Amino acid sequence: MTSMGVKRGFWARALAVLLPALVLVGVAPATPAAATASPIVPKVHCVGNGTSGYRVKLIYAYESGSNRFTEKAPLIQQSAWITQENVNDSARRDGAERWVRFETTSTGCDLAIDSVQVPAGTANGDWTGALKTLGYTDTHHIYIAYFENGTGCGGTIGDSPIADHDAAGTGNRHNSYATWISLSPNCATGHEMTHELAHALGGILPGAPNYVSGAHCSDSNETLCQGGATVVCSDPLAVRLMDCGKNDYFGVTPVGTYLSTHWNAANDSLYLEPGSSVPAMTTIPVLTPQLLYGVDVEANEIVFTYEPSTKVEGSGVTHEVQLLRNGTVIATVPTWQHSIRVTGLMSNTSASYTIRERVTSGGVTRTSAASDSLIVLTGSVSNTAGTVADGTTTVFTNDIVDSSGPNMAIDVFDFSTADNASVVQWPQNSKRNQQWRLDAAGGGTYTITSVNSGKCLSPLGGSGTAGTTVVQVPCTGATAQKWTFPSISGVTYQIKAGVGTNQCIRADGGGTGAGTALVLGTCNSSDSTQRWTNNQIG
Repeated sequence: MTSMGVKRGFWARALAVLLPALVLVGVAPATPAAATASPIVPKVHCVGNGTSGYRVKLIYAYESGSNRFTEKAPLIQQSAWITQENVNDSARRDGAERWVRFETTSTGCDLAIDSVQVPAGTANGDWTGALKTLGYTDTHHIYIAYFENGTGCGGTIGDSPIADHDAAGTGNRHNSYATWISLSPNCATGHEMTHELAHALGGILPGAPNYVSGAHCSDSNETLCQGGATVVCSDPLAVRLMDCGKNDYFGVTPVGTYLSTHWNAANDSLYLEPGSSVPAMTTIPVLTPQLLYGVDVEANEIVFTYEPSTKVEGSGVTHEVQLLRNGTVIATVPTWQHSIRVTGLMSNTSASYTIRERVTSGGVTRTSAASDSLIVLTGSVSNTAGTVADGTTTVFTNDIVDSSGPNMAIDVFDFSTADNASVVQWPQNSKRNQQWRLDAAGGGTYTITSVNSGKCLSPLGGSGTAGTTVVQVPCTGATAQKWTFPSISGVTYQIKAGVGTNQCIRADGGGTGAGTALVLGTCNSSDSTQRWTNNQIG
């Protein structure tokens, strides 16, 4: 079961604690400049004491040697916040509120995320059994586990007595037995978490008007139904919502007769907390992007990173992020970029930075609220922000532009974690299999490690011969795994092999298509497929 993806409530609560956290002093040291501070993460709605009663519990599960909880916790928190907003906006269509009863800390309303180690092979094996062994069996819980080593997308498994129980009312077995959800890094977004939670809440059961095999539906557009034969909601933002037609599994004020006599998660689920009556929502809002972060602060330049929050579905839609400095827009980029490099700043000067997301469809633009402010003080040393440097994480893009808009990026094909897996050029999406960590390896060389697999970029077999394919292999420190970055201009480089003579990474045959294998070829700075721009994201 696959696939979903900042607004009211959070802002007022955040202001009380924001000031100590947001003053980020970016005094630039020698290259590389350090990140300014941790990004500000969104909070979920507080329900009661955060623990009692029915709860949705978040878990981070890792196998030996792969614990990245500190890095992943903010992304998990953002996904939970997006899920909360998607569910609540689904209720706001009917002038009501429904808050997900996430398990939170007793103070501060922070998500309580357990970090646990599981046996090797769990993520792609008996993951429910592993969670049960660890004690996650409370019958009044939905457990959402992010598996660091997972290679699929997502799945939901309910305790067997639930068995598609569709009786109306709070006595339904969905309120009496545990349910477990798995998410994997390659698609663990707020959209995916919403999708799987919708399944856990009983969407969509056999007998519902638009049910199709696999607990999905034949209409669209919404979190469980994308690509259905009948388009009930054509709005590209409707993919954020649960049960667009309000007649299958979620409707505070349902349409038709089915939900009046069968399970209706909006009114029957004890995992959703009713809130206040609110004005009915007539336009689906854009969510605010989150985790704004100054990863490289210099005297006159800053590289910011962010994570978009809004899922859209459909053609002819423009989806962008805007960066504002002291309230004025200074950059507009597509959401898949995930980083913004700002130049021409004054040294030793502070400013307030925010971001917002906007969607344009049918000539109408909707813009999200601005994010919380990030106050950054530029430094005094005039280094270039976003350059190749030890310990940074980046997405490398060449000069080939795909017809869909992005430039081509270095990509581990199909999120593979296997030795010698193909490395190709693919339209930039900044997902995990396009992210690479650079580590100094001496003599001006660097290793290039896949964030997705933890394996290093290398010519196949360690060969330095022209035409040798570029693959990922276990990191050993071998000469073939060491690369240099001859500068072309600014933050654009060639990526030169440590073996062979004058061999650089390029697309096979100079090909321009998505999926073209990357190989070694004679270094040539005018070759569009070997001019690699460093898009720093960490």
